[in-house]
Amino acid sequence: DDFPEYRLWLKGSGSDKSPVVYSGEKKSDAFLRFVQEKAGVWIGLPGQVKELDAIAKKFGTAADKTGLVAEAKALGMSDEAAKYYLKVMDKAAADGGFISKETARLQKMIDDGSVKPAKKEQFGRRLNVLSSFA
Repeated sequence: DDFPEYRLWLKGSGSDKSPVVYSGEKKSDAFLRFVQEKAGVWIGLPGQVKELDAIAKKFGTAADKTGLVAEAKALGMSDEAAKYYLKVMDKAAADGGFISKETARLQKMIDDGSVKPAKKEQFGRRLNVLSSFA
């Protein structure tokens, strides 16, 4: 069960340093979210938008969350992903624990066997967006 085992050596750390070991699900999106978070690179998972991701990365530590929401709205994007980014920003500004609660809720629905594949795909895209706020 331990194989394959994925390890990530971060740029700038010596070869004598221990790598970051991936212990999540053996699914491509989960692994790519791990690499994106730990290595600080933008990979572009399904549902993610590069410009909005840049704003989302600043969101958690920003003092002026309403300014970031305005910046995101000023991009003028109106597709499903952009609407979800804005919804998350609005709700996270009002409730600091929203992102972790929403992540847990979506993961629970994905794990539920009764959810249709198309919905699981949609929830997966939303999880990818939520990972941008970490």
